[in-house]
Amino acid sequence: MRPSTSLCTALLSLACGAQPAPSQVLRLADLNTRQIRGLDRSQTAVLLPGGMLEEHGPYLPAYTDGILSARLTEALADAIVAKKPGWNALIFPQVPFGSSGSNELGGHFVFPGTYAVRPATLRAVFMDLASELGEQGFRWIIVVHVHGAPLHNRALDEASDFFRDTYGGRMVHLWGLVPVLGGWGQALQSLSDAEKQEEGVSLHGGMDETSLLLYLRPELVSPDYQSAPVVTGHSLEESFAVAKAADWPGYLGSPRLATAALGERIWRSFAAAATDHALRVLDGAHPTQFPRYADLLARNPLYQQWINAATAHEQELEGKQREWLGRRPR
Repeated sequence: MRPSTSLCTALLSLACGAQPAPSQVLRLADLNTRQIRGLDRSQTAVLLPGGMLEEHGPYLPAYTDGILSARLTEALADAIVAKKPGWNALIFPQVPFGSSGSNELGGHFVFPGTYAVRPATLRAVFMDLASELGEQGFRWIIVVHVHGAPLHNRALDEASDFFRDTYGGRMVHLWGLVPVLGGWGQALQSLSDAEKQEEGVSLHGGMDETSLLLYLRPELVSPDYQSAPVVTGHSLEESFAVAKAADWPGYLGSPRLATAALGERIWRSFAAAATDHALRVLDGAHPTQFPRYADLLARNPLYQQWINAATAHEQELEGKQREWLGRRPR
């Protein structure tokens, strides 16, 4: 008697071992409700990319941080499905909001190219999204938001902590981890002494970010970056002072030193550090075991001044909005 097809299939599975479903990079916006319900929550990493419209001086696009975040999200998704068989990487649509443009370094709260939301607004947006994902049973969220302002990073850390405390899963703000930023900084150690001297304490829109854009999106870099004046200090205090000038151009550093080759080195080192830490979290590491960038900044007196000024500005904006709402007819 011939065995049935179903019996043959069962025997083959027992002999060979059940194979995991193929890993996939998926885009949440493209899926219907049936497909979303069918995702294995225990093996789906939600990648939540942010974006920031922030001035980067006369040579780089305002969406520089958003471009970096989007590219890093793609790299992370590819790494997750390559390194974790059976897992899906679910890419959320990019959330194009961020807080505290680097123009605030020198107390410029209005600057062409910067269109930020208040830190409380940013935190609320990511907490709301964390709630939606948590209520639907998702367990793993990776926030990819490449922007360095202290209150911005604190807001995303707090949204991540909320998800972990409320839903018991893991949500990590990758850029907020000091070792991830260390991958970026490590690539700059290869600079010559003369280059380091000219670049100074760049902080924003200098040689490193210009190099990254020359590597990733060269068509968006203004060609005259090659004749950019050096605008920098040789200490953190000096660079903060330089950024206070009324005619500050919106960057600190020496963009003219930028090269696509340096951009590639920074990108590979930074992306490798981000990938390593994302995979470690997905393998069970608790995100709070890594030092946080926001904590580091909060301990620095110069950044404390920025935090205090930005907080006062946030309260002023909130008060203006509340006053208008209070005058509205009900």
